[in-house]
Amino acid sequence: MEDLKNITVFGRISAKANDVLTPELSAKIGATHGTYLGNKGTLVVARDYFNNSRMLKRSYIAGCMSAGIDILNLHSAPLPLLQFCIRRFGTVGGTYFSSGPTHEDDTQIRFYDSSGIEFTPQNIESLNEILKNNQIKRSNPYNIGSITSILQTFDIYKKAIPTQIDQKSIKENNLRVIIDCSFGPLGEIAPEVFNDLNIDVIGLNTYYRPISKKIYSELNSVRDSAAIIKASEANVGFIFDNDGSRVLVLDETGNIIDFEDIFMLYLSYDKAIQKSKSNPIFTTNSCSKILDEFANNLGYNLIRVENMPGVISRKIKMERGAFGATDTNKFYFAQYGPFSDGLLNALKILEILSEKNEPLSSLIRNFPKTLKVSKTLSVSPNILNKYEKIIREKFKNRNVFIMDIILGIKIIYDKNTWVQIRPSLHRDALIFTSESLDTKTSEDLIKEIEKILLEEDEKL
Repeated sequence: MEDLKNITVFGRISAKANDVLTPELSAKIGATHGTYLGNKGTLVVARDYFNNSRMLKRSYIAGCMSAGIDILNLHSAPLPLLQFCIRRFGTVGGTYFSSGPTHEDDTQIRFYDSSGIEFTPQNIESLNEILKNNQIKRSNPYNIGSITSILQTFDIYKKAIPTQIDQKSIKENNLRVIIDCSFGPLGEIAPEVFNDLNIDVIGLNTYYRPISKKIYSELNSVRDSAAIIKASEANVGFIFDNDGSRVLVLDETGNIIDFEDIFMLYLSYDKAIQKSKSNPIFTTNSCSKILDEFANNLGYNLIRVENMPGVISRKIKMERGAFGATDTNKFYFAQYGPFSDGLLNALKILEILSEKNEPLSSLIRNFPKTLKVSKTLSVSPNILNKYEKIIREKFKNRNVFIMDIILGIKIIYDKNTWVQIRPSLHRDALIFTSESLDTKTSEDLIKEIEKILLEEDEKL
């Protein structure tokens, strides 16, 4: 392949491993990245547990070294740890390999600059121009890059993350927490961090398993977590995505907390954000419009931006933003760094629970609710397991953007119109919610999707 455009999805390289994205191509991408960096500097490189990520990361590293780039090798690690190391060690950037959220067989390559901020689509296009025009510059044998393992950073990270919250308050509250690490590298870190804070932890999927299926939290796993929360009388449940950058939050009753409620929770109770009300906060165009009024009533200046890789991170850095969030369940705390860290997000919620000494469901109960259209559709197990794949296939030629929200998807039609689809935790059903400028548009969009799924159900 001489053009990365066909495998660039949403500003990221993503393709089927060992088919399109081969070790040879990965090595070439590494050499291209090294050339882009001027054949000098140090990169931090990490991956998830999947063997395809491991294979492609190794060939990529060889390509980087051939272009004179030194490598700090994290092996398998959560994505936020890579971003943490970029900033801590002052490297020129980093690269992360993971299974892609769009198609189960894909591997995704994400690139980060010296601030730990993800490359823009324009940066990716610059890489592509080097590759397309055969402008790769290799180093001579005396200047080939070196490779160094930095496994001790796990311990540094474990100590650094809790400094962002009130540890004393959490330690005194004897909280019980359910965590599911989705078989990701965060399983080597999160239980220990929670344990050190005197939190009673029940951990699920915290170990390595060389699975090759979809990496994000599956419905059965979320249902298990919800059941354990109620049975164990836990205060809250956290289900992390595989790379550790996001977390799905369940309250003490085992119900999923909506993105909007978490956003309002942080604005209402996080002390660091409240101290920076003179600084702007950022969210994406496709978030519910209820957030604008809520933020303004609290005295915040909420600015909406395009939902593309690195946009909110750059806005926070350039405009000294206090906070940012995307409806993919990413939250950015500026005092820590311009990127989302699922573990920090979880600790922030525990800090609020400790200080307010109230159940999570009680804290969010009085938040305003958006005028969304909602509907529940009973479906067969076949549709429940395949609805994402069906929708992506049916909408692939439509002018829409389909976004992964950890458990479920969100179809973005324009900045004012979206439909969210999420499986029910209690029965074989799909829950639709939609927001648009008028109720009829939302109802019609939901009806269209229902029709697609029911027609497919008849074929299965």
